[in-house]
Amino acid sequence: MTTRTIHGSSQFQKPTSLRWTWESLGGEYHNEIDHIIVNRRYCLTDVGVVPKFYTGSDHRLLRARFFFLEEYERLIQHLRDSAKKPRV
Repeated sequence: MTTRTIHGSSQFQKPTSLRWTWESLGGEYHNEIDHIIVNRRYCLTDVGVVPKFYTGSDHRLLRARFFFLEEYERLIQHLRDSAKKPRV
């Protein structure tokens, strides 16, 4: 089964200091381990880390901006519904 998902975090390249989402206890290591996955490429307009938002954990807040057109969503839903209906 194909899911056709897009790794949103890789679509919008940022400087290294704005990409890591996890920090080790001593602050020595940083990794990009939190991700945004979407199933429509053009609905995602930006992905980034909020650097100065204290979460109380070793992870930084990851944010995404989306753009949806109501007409497009209705069209997609109509196409899905049409595909599910049995043809006589």
